[in-house]
Amino acid sequence: MKRVAIMCRVSSDEQAKGYSLDDQFEKLKNHCKRMSYEIVYIMKEDHSAKSFKRPEWKKMIEKIKSKEIQIDEVLFTSWDRFSRDLTGALNMIAYLKEKKIVPQSIEQPIDYNIPENLFMLTIYLANPDVDNQRRSIKVRGGIRQGLKQGRWARRPTYGYMSGKNQEGGHIIVHDPIKAPVIKELFERIANGDQQKEIRMDLKERGIKVSRNNMSLMLQRIIYAGKIVVPALDDEPMEIVQGVHEPIISEALFFRVQEILTGNKKARGKSIPKYTKMREEFPLRGVLNCNNCGDAMTASFSKGKLGKRYGYYHCNTCKGERASAIKVHKAFDELLESIQINKDVLNLYIHVLENEILLNNKGNTSELIKLKEQLELLKKRLQKSYDMMLDEKIQAEDYMEGKQRFTVQQEEIENKMNGLHTSVKDVVSLAKTGLNLLSNIVETYNKATIHVKQKLVGSIFTKNLFFDGKKCRTPKFNLIFELIARIDAVLDQKETGQTKSIFSLSRSVPRAGQKLILKKIQIFSFF
Repeated sequence: MKRVAIMCRVSSDEQAKGYSLDDQFEKLKNHCKRMSYEIVYIMKEDHSAKSFKRPEWKKMIEKIKSKEIQIDEVLFTSWDRFSRDLTGALNMIAYLKEKKIVPQSIEQPIDYNIPENLFMLTIYLANPDVDNQRRSIKVRGGIRQGLKQGRWARRPTYGYMSGKNQEGGHIIVHDPIKAPVIKELFERIANGDQQKEIRMDLKERGIKVSRNNMSLMLQRIIYAGKIVVPALDDEPMEIVQGVHEPIISEALFFRVQEILTGNKKARGKSIPKYTKMREEFPLRGVLNCNNCGDAMTASFSKGKLGKRYGYYHCNTCKGERASAIKVHKAFDELLESIQINKDVLNLYIHVLENEILLNNKGNTSELIKLKEQLELLKKRLQKSYDMMLDEKIQAEDYMEGKQRFTVQQEEIENKMNGLHTSVKDVVSLAKTGLNLLSNIVETYNKATIHVKQKLVGSIFTKNLFFDGKKCRTPKFNLIFELIARIDAVLDQKETGQTKSIFSLSRSVPRAGQKLILKKIQIFSFF
């Protein structure tokens, strides 16, 4: 009695054509019953047959290798169920025959003992392969034609999203969140910032961009409103004007290209000396000159005995120079004077938690609406696919619609994931950031140079000045001030005085709490 494994396979598009796993299984089971075969393994797959890297197939091969199952034949209804790749199919047949296993179709049987039957086998295997390649060529041709017309016919690249023009046609439009990131990236490179520094800044703001992806982004001329049509056969590569709105100007794009290729002239004097961060001078570019108001740089000077001393100095007016030791000591004193009381932070977090709980009550109805939108998208995509099969629309139109639906689906799923964010996670994140404020001096001194500058920029919205004894600033971050006002009021009740650093009034508006909750940003580097 032959021991056989039966294989049933469909892909998502084949299901729409009427293929069924259950139907295949019934045919194979009845065949085995008629032939008195023993079924020792059953495999059902919902996967494309473009390769044999299919989960269920790989699982069966592993069982064969480990001798967990021993079979004489692998049965399937037709050869396109086995594979739609001619080369891959022939290689797999050879592999199975080495294992003394015969792959066989019950509807298109092959007698391997007759050499001439190999011609028929190649025809059976070639037909689905040719069909796949023909459809692929048709889709690629449609995409290429779209590119020549200036239409981005692929999935929107970072910075863009799918949209429609006035005529209702497909077009890519600015992503309101990601497009500003692209613009900032090009502008900062043009101004001399290093890619590593920009990546760290973006990461601290919750935007993860790998080194490789950033390099690729900087080379994409699509951001300047152009479309690249790749070379094909005798057609050379060409760049055409896109119908989409550019994020950056052509001048900015090519200026960045010159910088990336190492053109020193393009770099010129666009890199201010103070942007080259040094651990010894964390306030470089942050501390301002009292005379002219420009940012001060810093460097070391040798004393008479050869010892090096650090100084902050102004290169613009040459009128100010301050010891780095004195400046850093004064800055630590400033941080210590604005340190927030732990009780105030605990109160703030408690109020924040209550506010989040209230807001989350409205999430349920929003989630229901988003689920309905998601189901509607799926139905539209299936309807579009059916129309393509009925030849009511072209394959490229279907692919274009599918890309648009995929982007919309991702957006809806992201919104749903955001609504699922638990109160515990949000409050935990708030605690992590806010608790650092209760020991701001230690936090600052232990931080890296990049985090130090972010910390300073988050607390002080205007640059710092040093008057020879103290560091001062004209304005603090609004969120920080509001929290500090609560601290000052509580401190006033205990001591009868407020903290002079904020020049706070003894009567603080009660509306402050509402504003804190509404504008909470924690610090951008957390």
